[in-house]
Amino acid sequence: MTKISLSDLHNQLSADTKAIILDCRSPEEFDEAFITGSIHIGNQIARYVRLLKLTPEQDIILLATSEHARLIELFNKLGYENVKLADAFEDIHELSSLGLLDLIISIEPDELAMDLPFDEKARIIDLRTEDEFEKSHIEDAENIPLEEFSDVGTIAEIEEHENIYLYGNTNDISFVGSLIKKQGIHNFRKIQATFEEISKTPGIKTLKPKNKPAKED
Repeated sequence: MTKISLSDLHNQLSADTKAIILDCRSPEEFDEAFITGSIHIGNQIARYVRLLKLTPEQDIILLATSEHARLIELFNKLGYENVKLADAFEDIHELSSLGLLDLIISIEPDELAMDLPFDEKARIIDLRTEDEFEKSHIEDAENIPLEEFSDVGTIAEIEEHENIYLYGNTNDISFVGSLIKKQGIHNFRKIQATFEEISKTPGIKTLKPKNKPAKED
């Protein structure tokens, strides 16, 4: 097993390496502090690796839990042999001192309710499936299912001046959020709640789309 120190990782990133950093920790750990440019995949490795469309030749650096040996074995079984393990960091100060620190800003539904009336640049993105979105969603939200983020063009359509609010499965939000940040867009918030919790929050209007007109015979 090849390991790489955080200082060596910093040097690699400075040299514009083509290696990709995949973070296998929980979304809660990732949101609090992560290595700049890394992508959160948590424990849903096969699913997210498929969406990332990584080639077998891809150089991969893992930030893993204590189960790193099993995870590297899993990557090898998926066809990825060029896998290294990054040293775990003890606290955010270690990352910060190397210029590697990033984080995801999470807000509660009641904070969203306070933000939206005054945020003219708000763009709410629902990452759930189309069926879930059709049943109910936050007013003015747009549905961009997770799978669409496998196309880099989806992220390219996000404007830097927009304030993005993401909601859906917490793992999916951290995954998509890390992809957005990797492209240099940082103005987004992760709504830290299930849709059921969001829908019960005073001040947040949820609705169902209007029925589509019936087709004429």
